[in-house]
Amino acid sequence: MNDTISSKVTLILPVRRAGSQVIRCLRSIHAGTVVPEIFLMDCTAAPGALDQVRREFPQVRVFDFGMNPGRAHAVNTGIHLTRTPYVMTFSPGLAAGRHCIERLCRALDEDSGIMSAQARIMSAEDPARISGAGWGLSAGARPVIRGKGARASHVSPYAKKVKITAAQMEAAIYRMEYLEVTGILDERYYGRLEDLDLGYRGMLCGFDSIYEPQAVCREMSGTEKSGFYSQLETGNMVYFRYKFGIGGFADKIGSFWERTGGIFPVLRKVPGTRGDGAGAAADQAAGTSAAVERGRMLCFQAEMELMEREELGMSVTKQTLPEEFCLKVREDGPGNVYPLYVGERQEGTFPDLRGTLRVSAAILAGTGDKLFKLLNN
Repeated sequence: MNDTISSKVTLILPVRRAGSQVIRCLRSIHAGTVVPEIFLMDCTAAPGALDQVRREFPQVRVFDFGMNPGRAHAVNTGIHLTRTPYVMTFSPGLAAGRHCIERLCRALDEDSGIMSAQARIMSAEDPARISGAGWGLSAGARPVIRGKGARASHVSPYAKKVKITAAQMEAAIYRMEYLEVTGILDERYYGRLEDLDLGYRGMLCGFDSIYEPQAVCREMSGTEKSGFYSQLETGNMVYFRYKFGIGGFADKIGSFWERTGGIFPVLRKVPGTRGDGAGAAADQAAGTSAAVERGRMLCFQAEMELMEREELGMSVTKQTLPEEFCLKVREDGPGNVYPLYVGERQEGTFPDLRGTLRVSAAILAGTGDKLFKLLNN
């Protein structure tokens, strides 16, 4: 184990469901060349659910919320408590490769301009294919997970270290120094896109996020996957666009892209609950409509709370659990208190004018990535 690097990083592991995956995940981390301090954020709301973790890994610090406050709040709490220069977020549904954490730390060591680095996530269903290589933005500023379903090979475009829009929170490392500038996760998002939001803020501030293909982790069999995530993403995207003032022509391009299924639309019969493609499409449209409405409510609430903050002269709005909860779990308290809520509209507030060019380049790269996948399917 490289003690010099391990003293630099704290790993935050939010756990919503107790099970064998958590144990397997922790075993993989402890088998690595670098073993960080681990904060396990217990969101199971079930007393004694993680007793096996406490027995097998007494060195892991377990923080019991007694409820599920949401992934973003659990990670934010861990960031509050972190004292190392780097902080890593990880999913209990992944097994870390032996050199994964070491290589992510090295990526930040080698380039001081990097805010975050993303590991290569391999699929459990097909070990030869990639499940995620970071967030990108495609036409119309639509979110896309890079490399999803692509075959991993030394000639693949996903075999190279490249800049990305944002790191996926499932397997990412962040530089704490830069989080003091960008703020941390916006807790208003519900289960999706809060990591894209953070990376986008980093780009606008002039910081880079990269994909490090030599840092590898793998999904474990039985990892939860659901089409419901697409609805979460749809509603959250409404809020994402509100926050960063994305609209106009980009909206029209994005809407056309979604309606046609890309520039190479195909007519296909999709099985649905009503037995045909039309029924499936209607069900999906109903779910999307509800998600969009929820996204609009997020925007409305953010506007109302911004007005309240301005009237009361408040700089931070406490959203979920009170900030004091983060302070009392450790006697000395955090050295830096970050806002638990960074959900206000932020367009035009960033000092680095290069940020706009960074965003434009990210959208072009993401669009190219989506075209590459269409041409290879």
